[in-house]
Amino acid sequence: MSPGRWARRLVGGLVAFAVLEVVLDLTGFDPDPLRLGLLVATCTAVLGLVTDALPDGVPSWDIDVERPSARENGDPRLATYVSLVETHLTARTPGPALRDRLAVLAGQVLRERYGVSRDDPVAAELMGPELGAVLGGPVRRLDRTEIDRCLTRIEEL
Repeated sequence: MSPGRWARRLVGGLVAFAVLEVVLDLTGFDPDPLRLGLLVATCTAVLGLVTDALPDGVPSWDIDVERPSARENGDPRLATYVSLVETHLTARTPGPALRDRLAVLAGQVLRERYGVSRDDPVAAELMGPELGAVLGGPVRRLDRTEIDRCLTRIEEL
């Protein structure tokens, strides 16, 4: 802390003491100078500590990001998939969007690697019971582990 701050605080404390002493004498109170001095010194010290603890008075609008967002790394497909999963996990009622997207991905892999459509009985054997139940069953909320298992199974096809 600079000596100028100390000097300003000392002068401010002395002025506050003198003003309070005069005002209290004029209003009929008989202030004890020692106690009033201790009160003014304490208030000046606390005010100085608070002033020193506050930032420079300029609000900071910077936000520190702990982990980079998947939306900012330039891959729009990844951002779309991340948004789709986040929407599915946080929605009040699950919609068919995630299930349909998993079905499209599974269908693409089955066509490219095996030359079969998703409706083919061979595809049902390749997908396995869990992925087949998710893609062919009614819309329901999938938790993170189920989504992970379905994506892993699609990658393993």
